[in-house]
Amino acid sequence: MPVSMICSSFLLSNLGRDMFTIKTGNHSSHPQHDLCHKISSAFYICKICGHSGFGPRFSCPQSCNFNLHEECCTNFTYHTAFNFPSFLAGSNFVVSRDPPRNLPCTACQLPIEGRYYQCNNKRTNLHLLCVRLPTTLTISGMQTTLSNRFNVRCSYRSCPNINGGWSYVSHNGTNYHVACWKAMMLRPDNVYKPQAFWNKIPRSTVARKN
Repeated sequence: MPVSMICSSFLLSNLGRDMFTIKTGNHSSHPQHDLCHKISSAFYICKICGHSGFGPRFSCPQSCNFNLHEECCTNFTYHTAFNFPSFLAGSNFVVSRDPPRNLPCTACQLPIEGRYYQCNNKRTNLHLLCVRLPTTLTISGMQTTLSNRFNVRCSYRSCPNINGGWSYVSHNGTNYHVACWKAMMLRPDNVYKPQAFWNKIPRSTVARKN
């Protein structure tokens, strides 16, 4: 990324290695404070698109609890080095907007709203969060690996039996759907509770429990 880049109504200025700020007043969604580029593993809710996120973000350093996805904050397209899983090797993703109604995310099967990543073959569509999914995770003390092979079985007790999407799988076959992991990791103080995520899943992708 250039040292400084004017784009639409705001200016990104280089403050040093991996640190940028949006100058006060140049971003209409939060003009009262500077926003700093921040990397954290904690979940947050993007104030522009309303979806959860983790990892890199633009965040208000004051006590505003104001966070934006990098892609939502900027009106230009630039590429961040994602650690894509091996099953996406060779894919070329671009940022798209205005998805078709009820377009599901390939990874978690939740509907996509606003900006999203679309593969060049148009068969893979991902939330801004889901394109950053870790390839390996320790869940409940077990090492798991991200897989694009759907498994109806899930170790999350509140799993709504999602029919599709990616999973985290351990060597002994323990399985967690990506959507279930996202719900497990959402902090209690976040505005989206697990049930709210389940309510957003299109009915065609949910199998009712007997």
